[in-house]
Amino acid sequence: MSRDIKRATPFMQWFWDELKMAVWGELGLRIFLVDVDRDWKVQRAYYAQGRDPLHIVNSLRKEAGLPTITATQNKNKITWTYKSKHITNLENEAVYDDLSRAIDIGLKAEDGKYVGDGNADLNEDSKKDYYQIGAIGERIGGMRIKWLGKLGDLAHFEEVT
Repeated sequence: MSRDIKRATPFMQWFWDELKMAVWGELGLRIFLVDVDRDWKVQRAYYAQGRDPLHIVNSLRKEAGLPTITATQNKNKITWTYKSKHITNLENEAVYDDLSRAIDIGLKAEDGKYVGDGNADLNEDSKKDYYQIGAIGERIGGMRIKWLGKLGDLAHFEEVT
């Protein structure tokens, strides 16, 4: 797992810079990268969460180098696909596969803390911040960006390929 935008495609790097500036300029909100790329073992462990028994999830998390979770945490699904565009494939010859085609962002409060609440309204404009960020991202990215907030993944943007 990485927060390094250089691990994403050139288009996603451009998109991230534009999104960050637009969100600050239009909404007065600060965002940061939560996740750029991940290994398939991490994705497999994430996908199991909320779907498989805790002992299986924690076994997969251990194999992926992730900390174990509790039974309460295992009630929540944290990804909606097994074939994430975050996954990189360094084992084939296709250079483009080595780069992530997705980013997950986070909202940062004034005190610097992460705000993951989908109902957050940090700029107090009576609108949900993540939905406003999603709309800005779709506008900037045009037909090349898909925001998955409409499917429940408020932090996720991916390149349409």
